[in-house]
Amino acid sequence: MLEQFKFKPVDPNVTKHHLEQRGFVTVPFDYEKPDGEKISIFYRLIPAFGSTPDDRSKPIIVVINGGPGISSSAYRALDFDYNDVDAPQNGPLNRFKYFLKTHRVLIVDQRGTDGQSAPLDIDDRNLNPDLISKYFSSNHQAKDYLAVIEVVITKDEEFLMIAQSYGGMVGMQYLTLSQMRKPKGIIFSCSALPYENMQEAMESRRKEQLKLNLELKAACPDIADRVQLVRSYLEKHSIDPNLVNGLYGMLGKNIKGVWEKEFVLHLDKILKMDKAELEKEFKSHHGTGNFLNYILSSCNFTPGHTDRTIGRELLKNIPFEPWMIDENLIMIQIGVGVDYQEKIADRMDAKPPLPTPFASVEEIRKSIAVNQLLFTPAENDAFVPAENYLNEIEKFMVKGHTQVKHLPGGHHAIFLEKGYEALIEWSKNL
Repeated sequence: MLEQFKFKPVDPNVTKHHLEQRGFVTVPFDYEKPDGEKISIFYRLIPAFGSTPDDRSKPIIVVINGGPGISSSAYRALDFDYNDVDAPQNGPLNRFKYFLKTHRVLIVDQRGTDGQSAPLDIDDRNLNPDLISKYFSSNHQAKDYLAVIEVVITKDEEFLMIAQSYGGMVGMQYLTLSQMRKPKGIIFSCSALPYENMQEAMESRRKEQLKLNLELKAACPDIADRVQLVRSYLEKHSIDPNLVNGLYGMLGKNIKGVWEKEFVLHLDKILKMDKAELEKEFKSHHGTGNFLNYILSSCNFTPGHTDRTIGRELLKNIPFEPWMIDENLIMIQIGVGVDYQEKIADRMDAKPPLPTPFASVEEIRKSIAVNQLLFTPAENDAFVPAENYLNEIEKFMVKGHTQVKHLPGGHHAIFLEKGYEALIEWSKNL
């Protein structure tokens, strides 16, 4: 089976680090064939500040990161500067700044992502989205996390788990594994959840982004001119000016009154970049390049649809002003300009991959009933609006086993100071 995929090389020296414990865990490529072909899953155990990875006085938090199609380095860079954790270059990748005061953090490169766990070559012209959907989706990823936990965390150690954004899909899969290592508690933070009404969820997401654009304009009345400056600057460097819409990930990213200023400062920063820096900026964080996300979104989030098919409908139903930062204008550009990807995307739009299998709601509730869960909706969340999230978690609420805590700070609120405080307060009573 592995010969049907093209993989990128893995850095043989990636396990070497002066502070982190890094390693690989061998797992079945297909868990239905445990004695079959194997792949290696890369993990990092990050020590608490001033401590070591094996300091058991510092409990472990297992972080299941968002995506899909994103490696753990989006949350903590492989070359993170531990000599100066507040250095500007660490910036948004300093996600664990607060957790590491008191905890160790275990993170895993999800299989297939652009990391060190069997990274798929998405530039492969023979890419098969149906096979990728089958073997690289949340059901297999959840078992990968279990395999890493079994190797890294001793049987007598307690650990917490955070399933953030897309990680919620993996976290729900993890809960229903037959041999699941039970965590002390799991936080589902601004997380995707199975059995959502995706049309309603995507409409809610677009309405929230519209609201955030208007808040941005209220805080910065000349924002339309500033966005146009960035568009012109990109065009001057022969870069598609519409890629400015890739900045949608920064809408609402931090507490109100702060995120708007940070957004404007980022626009100013872009205007000082050279062409190479611009290409890196928009390809790595905000561009249309993550085709793996497109494939895995279609089988995890939008069964029977793709981001492009839903995005086109939302453009018509909820119009934006021309200057606004518009996620859907990125969605509908997936594959455009890359001949083979565009053909694959066209085929997927016509016939989306099969949905990722999930346990039933009843089975998930039974698993929740022997665990402790905290759901954390966040204000100004451009991805999982709080009101919609509250509606979706209703089906998973189990008295005595689930709690809800609202957080400030947008989609990554759990990694901010108030999110850390909520984690500490909640976990004290587990």
